[in-house]
Order: sequence, then structure tokens, then C-alpha cells
Amino acid sequence: MALRYFAVYALLEIAAFVAMAVWLGFGWAVLISIAAGVLGFLTLRWQGRKVFGELRRAANNEVDARAPLADTALVAASTILLVIPGVVSTLAGILLLFPPTRKVLRPVVVAVGAKRMATAMDRAGLYATGVYGSRIRAGGVPGGGTVVDGVVVESDTPGTGFGPGTTPMTTPQLPPTR
Repeated sequence: MALRYFAVYALLEIAAFVAMAVWLGFGWAVLISIAAGVLGFLTLRWQGRKVFGELRRAANNEVDARAPLADTALVAASTILLVIPGVVSTLAGILLLFPPTRKVLRPVVVAVGAKRMATAMDRAGLYATGVYGSRIRAGGVPGGGTVVDGVVVESDTPGTGFGPGTTPMTTPQLPPTR
């Protein structure tokens, strides 16, 4: 599956470069590719400072941490897209750096993060599936447990409830040895 995505990406990048080369000429296509990369790194430097400043303010409880955390994830994705060579990935990376684009994509990042956190909690045995609406496993219980019907019986016997007239044990005791 990942190989398919890579093949589609490679074809898209090659088609974009060929289209630029045919329309503008090979030299201009190379120049635009280099200029897009430089512009992307300059924008990353500018927006990265702002995002990490907001993250620092969130760490000091000066602002709500949700937006800076989501923006940090988007800047990280943008950085990956800028490092990958190609016009399409560079333009997508530059687009992710602009604040209006990040504002639109924040809910998506938060939803994906919540789902991944719920999955990680499930794998750790903490069972967050009911909270986030993920699937319920076998047995109808989050985590795949089985429900056993039963009745709780309370005893009127004072003490431990092991029999009439027994005294409660205050400390654990071992059975007598013979």
C-alpha cells in the first residue's frame, strides 16, 4: 500500500515538473523548483519561530495548549514536505506553513491525534474505545472482555463474614504448621 502511494506521488511530481518544463522551458522549471525550496525554508524559519514561541507560552500556561500543539504537528509535516524534493511537495509544505491553512487543519490534526491516543491506550490495556467511539471487540465489551451475570450477596454476619461468631482478622495470618 505504501509503495502505491509512493508511486502516485512520484508520478505526480514528475508530471508537475514535465508540465512546467513544457510550458515554461527546462531552465525555468529548474529555477522555479530551486526558488520554491528556498522560499519554503525561509517561510519555515519564520513560521517555526512563531509556532515554537506559542508552544513555549503554552508550556508556561499562558495560552491554551491545543492550538500550539496542533500547529507544531503541522509544522513538522511541513518540514518533511519541504525536505522531500519536488515542486508539489514543496508547495504543499509552504501551504501548511501559513496560519489560515493551519487553522483549517487543526480539527483534523486533533481528531487524528485523539484516535491514535485511544488506539495506544487500547494497546496498553487502558481501553479508551468507549470514550472515542471506536469499535467494540468480541464479547460486547471494550477490550474484548466477557460479561458474567451474577448476584452480590451481602452478609449480616459481623466480622469477615466467614461464619457465625467469627472475629475479624486485623493482620494477615498464616495457617498453623504441624
